[in-house]
Amino acid sequence: MTRQLIVVDTETTGLNPNSAAILEIAAVNVATGEEVRFVPYVSAEQLAEASPEALHVNRYYERALFREMLLSEATSRAFTDLAVMLQGNTFAGSNPSFDAALVRRYPQPEFVTGCWVHPMGEVWHHRLADLAAYAGPALLLAPNELVGLKQVCDALDVEMDGEHTALGDARATAECFRKLQGYYAHNLDSLPSRVGGAA
Repeated sequence: MTRQLIVVDTETTGLNPNSAAILEIAAVNVATGEEVRFVPYVSAEQLAEASPEALHVNRYYERALFREMLLSEATSRAFTDLAVMLQGNTFAGSNPSFDAALVRRYPQPEFVTGCWVHPMGEVWHHRLADLAAYAGPALLLAPNELVGLKQVCDALDVEMDGEHTALGDARATAECFRKLQGYYAHNLDSLPSRVGGAA
């Protein structure tokens, strides 16, 4: 069975994946176009500890994301649904190692409707799909000269609608993956098929 490519993007309270809280999250299935987006519960303490720079970049207050914030129990259900979408598939993104490190910690452990809710952990395939690495050959970039989402979008003529919003960045990243898949399908010769059994 072929794994689906699921682009995930988060907007957070900071840049440390071990302590930052997710303020907004979106996922896009590159093949089907299915989208998920929600604003998880964030405690007053987590917001108080948020990096002012992070809140400025993702425009948390300007976009009034707090008005869309789910309650704790609804947040747990939303992450459970996201785990189903990610189950066994390939986690992709513009910076997937950061987003994956955050997402595996959610939902936060808590007691909900008579049972304990636990973080989803790593339910996706262990190899992540990084847009910058995938775009490197098409953009003639060396492995140590990888660029960010905006540069890839500019090079591929992909419009960024809602930069530094979870759904805007996830949609743009997914469209870049689609364009690159088409490019590679028509412009690169295959290597000998010796990697068929690679894990």
